[in-house]
Amino acid sequence: MSNHCQPFAPRSLSLTVQRCLPQLDALALNLDTYGTAEDAEQLHEVIDELKKASQTTLPPLAGPMDFVVNGTFKVGRQQVANTLWYAFTGPITWFTIRETVPPRTVTFRSIDQTNPGIVDYPLNDGGVVRVVSTGAKPEMLELRLDVIARGLDVLANRYPRHFADLVNENGDSITADVLLQCCFFGELLYA
Repeated sequence: MSNHCQPFAPRSLSLTVQRCLPQLDALALNLDTYGTAEDAEQLHEVIDELKKASQTTLPPLAGPMDFVVNGTFKVGRQQVANTLWYAFTGPITWFTIRETVPPRTVTFRSIDQTNPGIVDYPLNDGGVVRVVSTGAKPEMLELRLDVIARGLDVLANRYPRHFADLVNENGDSITADVLLQCCFFGELLYA
């Protein structure tokens, strides 16, 4: 695990527990998805004990460039940008990009790409990527920060394997496809 829990300090035990819990939850999600049921159950018991031991209910630690999903998982905008890159450059055929609307100010910038606006614009406040679905009833859809945050919650709750792939940076065009459908529809409509 690349992020380690903060070292113990008597005055900040609760803060330390709060910092460690998202990492343990991510590990539990990974075990739920790829591990044995016994391992996952044991880890969930440890997490529950830590939650009970924590005397305060501090919000998850998230910076201005992070999404907090289910009040537990911190997902960086860069992780979402990497996934969106697969969505916009991969073999997904149920939508076409119509228009991009740049934000007033770009506070987040992902890695340099041929057309960074497609990935970066919806990850900045006020930025939008408009797409049209190519199904039987085409509709205009907007990808914005609030839509992405809602889609990440749906992804975590309904499709934990794909959420684990996104969080663990094992995503691909399938992960991207599922994320976009969660953002736009709240479920999978296209196979």
